Amino acid sequence: MDERSRVLMSALIGAAAGAFIGWMFSTESGRRFREEAEPRLDQFRTELTRLRRTVQKATAVAGESWESINELVSERPRPWGTGSLPSH
Repeated sequence: MDERSRVLMSALIGAAAGAFIGWMFSTESGRRFREEAEPRLDQFRTELTRLRRTVQKATAVAGESWESINELVSERPRPWGTGSLPSH
């Protein structure tokens, strides 16, 4: 995308955003939209926070699982003929 296209695209996006904001704050339907959107946005933020906590817990459990697996692998008995013999 060349410079001219980027400038035009930015201007169009800015105009659309301005029109949307103007509609939200200057019309009755925009006010109703804001009133309906706010609780939904709060709920969405709450769900994202819960998702983040779930991912953090899953990451911690996965790490602990890998640690346990590594411990089990390092402690498993070796087949005969490998390693040193126990001293008496």
